[in-house]
Amino acid sequence: MRGPVMPISLVLAVALGAPQQSGPAAQAAAGPGAGGEPPSGKTGLVYPLVPGHGGVVPLPRAAEQPRKGAKAVFDITAEAKPGEVNKGLEQVARLLNLYGAAGLKAGDVKIAAVFHGGADKAVLSDAAYAARFKVAANPNLPLIRDLKKAGVEVFVCGQSLHELGFEAEEVAEEVPVADAAMLVLVNKQTDGYAYIPAR
Repeated sequence: MRGPVMPISLVLAVALGAPQQSGPAAQAAAGPGAGGEPPSGKTGLVYPLVPGHGGVVPLPRAAEQPRKGAKAVFDITAEAKPGEVNKGLEQVARLLNLYGAAGLKAGDVKIAAVFHGGADKAVLSDAAYAARFKVAANPNLPLIRDLKKAGVEVFVCGQSLHELGFEAEEVAEEVPVADAAMLVLVNKQTDGYAYIPAR
């Protein structure tokens, strides 16, 4: 019985011990679209409700399609390097675009988002962001404005701002300061919103 086992073990040992390619050479060997990267110029992404952010692939025959009347609250704690858009905002845009790709309107879903922790800097005014991070302007504000136009509620945690040394006056005027992120999350979930972490 040992005869057939040895070749299989040998094949596994060789396969597992083989050096793994990475970088452009490995992607080229794997072919277009390998590693989760779409082929250049053929992304297939659409941005029906939030232009330029949160692109989605329309999948009209997929299970669990968007439904009218859904509610979601995003708990955004993701950090971003100065000058980059917070990935939590991208997730909010993606949910909206999923609805748009299914032929629904922004008003067919209720979305709230609350920033706290390292994500707080995403809601600073352009002047405060530039002063603190030496970047010309806050890259998150145009997307926040687009999301708010689509009906998204955006908040920042007042307790978190205080803990991190941000002043309420540094927050962009379009973002209300909530007493605490926890309260936003509790209140929205009490109102039937599904909880979505964005870390």
